[in-house]
Amino acid sequence: MNNQVALYFVSNVLATLIVGGKFATKSEKGFKTFGIALIIDALAFALWTIGYLNQTILLVMVTAGAIALLVSFLLFFRASLHEISSQTRIGLTILGTVALLAIFIVGRYSPNYAFISPEGFLFFNLTPFVQMLYIFALIIAAVPAMNFVASKFNGGYSALVRYGFLVQVAGGIMLITSTDVNTLYVAGWIIGIVNLILWVTLLFSKKAWQGIN
Repeated sequence: MNNQVALYFVSNVLATLIVGGKFATKSEKGFKTFGIALIIDALAFALWTIGYLNQTILLVMVTAGAIALLVSFLLFFRASLHEISSQTRIGLTILGTVALLAIFIVGRYSPNYAFISPEGFLFFNLTPFVQMLYIFALIIAAVPAMNFVASKFNGGYSALVRYGFLVQVAGGIMLITSTDVNTLYVAGWIIGIVNLILWVTLLFSKKAWQGIN
């Protein structure tokens, strides 16, 4: 086990849970759904952390985490649809559910399996096609939702929320695709620092939430 990797997983779970909980307490349109999506995303990382720490159940936890991750994608997608008509929102949610279910089935029966490298890194070892599906789903679901919630903040806080979450998306893509140890170390530190800035700001700054119900 690599202590830095374990620390990354644990810190990511805590930071995402804290930020998600903060959003989930708001009544602003779309914020509660966005916050629940972050909490379920934290659950995915928590399941992967358990698998990382107990390798006898690694594959089970990777699969369970993938299910949680895809559910979070659906909720991110749903959060971005709050300003369109109810009928259109329902139709797009059904379409998104079917697409994410298809991604899970394709990934579940992929011939590759997750493993922990000799350096102590968890590699999901997805095939290029499955990688592509997850990346498309992540970008289509998360980026519009992040832009939507960021637009509700004022001034510099809007930029912090938008680009802070975009760093998380970029980091997620690196986790899915990269097998280079040094790249993963750098990406992990960047994500960790941005997570820290985000949760400290959103948890302790009342000014950041000014004008948001």
